[in-house]
Amino acid sequence: MRCYEFPGRKLLSVVVALALSPPASAIEIVNSSVEVKDGRYVMLGESIITAPRKFVFDVLADYDNFHKLAGGVAESYYLPPGENGEVRGYVRLESCVLIFCMALVKVERVDLQPPVKIVTVVEPEGSDFKFYTTYWTLEAVEEGTRVLYRAELVPDFWVPPIIGPWAIRRKFKKSADEIGLRIEFMHENGLTLEQVAPAD
Repeated sequence: MRCYEFPGRKLLSVVVALALSPPASAIEIVNSSVEVKDGRYVMLGESIITAPRKFVFDVLADYDNFHKLAGGVAESYYLPPGENGEVRGYVRLESCVLIFCMALVKVERVDLQPPVKIVTVVEPEGSDFKFYTTYWTLEAVEEGTRVLYRAELVPDFWVPPIIGPWAIRRKFKKSADEIGLRIEFMHENGLTLEQVAPAD
């Protein structure tokens, strides 16, 4: 499908879908939801990934290779530390939904608490978001790792009132499933993100 970008009309499709070739695995999506109120999006997700907690943490914290995990992430890497030594990351998202395409940038502070939690807070002055925070919480369970995800964001661009929320809900659930499957595939085959080809 050929996609076009309309000046001043960018579609929010933050949570990107992965192109994944491995066979289905044991990932369990326990819950996923997206709520929209007054222009603020709140996304909640819970899944069980059949891989050790430290392995899952290391994959999610690998900014230099995260673009290989998510198909809509065109570029990602760690930035030089901030003035107070805080960890910072850069992510460029590219995705199309129907005839809408978008290219969005996030510059964010990254709080790594291995192997339990990853918290990110966007820097609005260098990003396409007025507000954006994410919380990844990892719990070791008998099956592997329980992943709890929460994101709150306010886009700094126009979002179609009907298509935007629909696209986010659709991609959020699909991406949670595909990210989990790719992590499980890497663990089962003894691979790291650095060793795999980028997702399509």
